[in-house]
Amino acid sequence: MEAAAFDAMGVLYEVQDDMRALLIPFARAHGSTLSDRDIGNAYRCAMIGELTARELWSALGVAGDAPDLDREYLSGYRVVPGIPALLDELRDQGLELGCISNDVAAWSLARSVAHGLDRRIRHWTISSEVGARKPDERMYRAFLTSAGLTPEGVVFVDDRAVNVDAAAALGFRTILVDFAALGQDHPRAARTVEDLRHALRAFTTG
Repeated sequence: MEAAAFDAMGVLYEVQDDMRALLIPFARAHGSTLSDRDIGNAYRCAMIGELTARELWSALGVAGDAPDLDREYLSGYRVVPGIPALLDELRDQGLELGCISNDVAAWSLARSVAHGLDRRIRHWTISSEVGARKPDERMYRAFLTSAGLTPEGVVFVDDRAVNVDAAAALGFRTILVDFAALGQDHPRAARTVEDLRHALRAFTTG
């Protein structure tokens, strides 16, 4: 194994569905009167680069200075306890680290800097920059191209079976996690960071 690539929401960050758990409540608290569906549609447009973060706030009907809104909104994200230490261990073993995430690039960068993940993860493939969202294979191929890797040398970690399956179809080795303990997707999903550590170790020593 040459590299490990991680999904963001539900793997690096505690929140699994940030649209429902964070964005919708935040938008409503800041004046948006849009339906959940309309907020979701606008967010998905931002995630494929059709709206900037500033334009997204405007589309949601949220008033205020965009940088201030960004900072306040992004403060609601928390890193999964134990993930930074695991990333450090993997990097110390000589592995390349990456993130393949459906996200707004400006938010992804600000969030990673705030939590120190930018110092640990070298390769970031973000949907708003690719113009596609996982499980679209363009996301995985964009990561491989930018990182200069082959799928056989990469373990991809995600909390959604559909994303894991798409990566596996391209030749990635994969691990499914369920840190939120929702009991969904797969009975053998890694439930804790320690489970993930053991699963990754099996690839590095196997």
